[in-house]
Formats: sequence, C-alpha cells, structure tokens
Amino acid sequence: MKVEDNRRNEETCKDFCGSCPSYPGTGEWLFCARLKSKQKIRRNGCLCPACQVHMDYGLESDYYCEKGAVA
Repeated sequence: MKVEDNRRNEETCKDFCGSCPSYPGTGEWLFCARLKSKQKIRRNGCLCPACQVHMDYGLESDYYCEKGAVA
C-alpha cells in the first residue's frame, strides 16, 4: 500500500525518526512516501519497522531514507 504524503504522516515521522541512528539530520522526512535522502546514508540501525506510519500501511521494508518511497 502506498503511503499517503500528508501532514499527519509527516508529523508522526518527525516525532519518531528524529532519534533514528541512521537519519542523516537533513530536515527531510517521510521517506517511505517521498524520495530517498539527498545525503549518503550510513546504516547504523533502522527504526522504520516500529514507526506508526510503517504499521498503519503494512510496510515490510526498512531504510526508506536510502531507498525512497514504496510503490
């Protein structure tokens, strides 16, 4: 299921992903609905699977900051 790019999902993401050990700290958010980060990602762990957006949409992957939106 495609993640909706809306304010509610963005706020959920901001609240959750800000503490992600791999988040590049660029002010970009909601990678699962948008493009991947413009920055190189250093994989230090991924919090995506525990995010409410991830659960609401039944996503099955991780590291969206590196891959970008899901189809």
